[in-house]
Amino acid sequence: MNWPALPKFNFSFNRPDTGDKLLISVSARQVSAAHWRHGHFAGCDMFTYSDEGLGAFKSYLAEIRKSLPVHMLVDAVEEDYRFESLPHSTGRDRSAMVNRKLKQHYRNTPYISAQLRGRDSDKRRDDRYLFCALTNPELIAGWVQAVIECELPLAGIYLLPAVSRELVERLQLAQTNLLLVSRNSSGLRLTFLREQTLRISRLARIDSTTPQAIKSYAEEISNTRLYLHALRVMTLDEQLSVLIVDSDDTLAELAEIIARDNPNIECRRLARAEIVARVGIAAPALDSSADALYLHLLGLHAPDSNLAPANVTFGYRRQKFRRGIHAATAVTAFVMAVSGAYNWYRIYDIDLEIKSDSETAARQTAARQIAELQAQYREATQQYPAAPTSGENLRRAVEISQKIGATTRSPETMMNIVSRVLEHSPAITVKSFGWKYGATNIEPGGKTAEPGFPAAAGSARRQSGLIDGEVRPFRGDHRAAIETINGFANLLSQQPEVAEVKITKLPLNISPASALSGNTTEGGGLAGTAEFKLLLVFKPTL
Repeated sequence: MNWPALPKFNFSFNRPDTGDKLLISVSARQVSAAHWRHGHFAGCDMFTYSDEGLGAFKSYLAEIRKSLPVHMLVDAVEEDYRFESLPHSTGRDRSAMVNRKLKQHYRNTPYISAQLRGRDSDKRRDDRYLFCALTNPELIAGWVQAVIECELPLAGIYLLPAVSRELVERLQLAQTNLLLVSRNSSGLRLTFLREQTLRISRLARIDSTTPQAIKSYAEEISNTRLYLHALRVMTLDEQLSVLIVDSDDTLAELAEIIARDNPNIECRRLARAEIVARVGIAAPALDSSADALYLHLLGLHAPDSNLAPANVTFGYRRQKFRRGIHAATAVTAFVMAVSGAYNWYRIYDIDLEIKSDSETAARQTAARQIAELQAQYREATQQYPAAPTSGENLRRAVEISQKIGATTRSPETMMNIVSRVLEHSPAITVKSFGWKYGATNIEPGGKTAEPGFPAAAGSARRQSGLIDGEVRPFRGDHRAAIETINGFANLLSQQPEVAEVKITKLPLNISPASALSGNTTEGGGLAGTAEFKLLLVFKPTL
């Protein structure tokens, strides 16, 4: 049927983002990844949401160029949207008020965002905000960590409904109350937009292989209308327009059921051929994944609702800063080259004029022209803004930035490995932890490096750590305590990143050279405790 209020689906020829990037879609069932090149991608690589899939995903990332920015899309039930009005403010006051509101709503997740969506029309003219969050950060924790470990700059993390606005703009939809319905890898996604602004989104997990799937889809659409009425987002008397995004041409029956059973709902189905023609995605790419359409929309334009905290996007922001320095250096060099060329041309032109006249007249003309040029130069340079620094300082800044990027290390990787092993050693308690990155190993107690771990001059730099811990509870059984410590050291040595593990101190000195005299506390342990020390050395490549 025709959609009376729907304008023609004219394609908006906005220039897409042609910069290369890696697009990733994460759901509770699968993960899709696509390499965006020159404004499109050929297809998606699929990974199961499991440990095996995560391992394959890490291998996939290892082949990606390290400077390629990553944009991640999340499709999950564990999401939240709140549309609220706050007193109008600006600057630091606005930031502080919005941050307090975010912490009030979302205390247990770092993936939060707030977007200003205009102002109220009443006398107070309050600011209207859309607050959104991913309430289950564990859903993407492993996949985000994989990206960071592979040293890929993570530019942003977005909820899937946030990119729906890009589809609305490209189709030039003007309905006041619009419900977008699509079937993705996670289930049936229903996104409601009021006046082209995201308000509410729901994800219904319905098995699409059952004979009653289409009927269940229709019931969810009807329930969504009642849900919007219950939230006072819209009334039952208002007109609701439903757009069914049918990427694989399997929802034609759903559009017929909605049009037949709900005469007060305008229903329109966007078929596969229309999506290819009007959105600009290639047919093989659209068929490669149930989430391919939304990855394409994310590639065209990233929404402003970035959930990623600052510590996650640090690598991306550092990369942009470096590129800014390089661009400023290039512009400065170009301006200096053009200015120098022009000056040399003027000098050559003046020299020709001097040779064509007599020596006296030539000198007078040259002196006059030089004076005029100097005056023009001084007048022109007075209008130029002061240069922030010299070209040599910019070159040094770029070199320092490159050196910092090549040598930066942190104890985070070593701490993660120790924490992972501690999960399998509940009797081990870590009291202190030391870390060093250099050509020599960490020196326990201020002494020289431990025997068995030499580091010759000029050798590669590597990470080393000193773990000071004890066995709890300890009931005086030194043999059991030593076995527990040896097991903990053995687990550490089995980690692929670890080069060597050495026990430097045991609760009881079991060396054959030590005489058995006095009491057991003389072997190194304290009475009633089972303390130990481990020296942990990473491979030089980490």
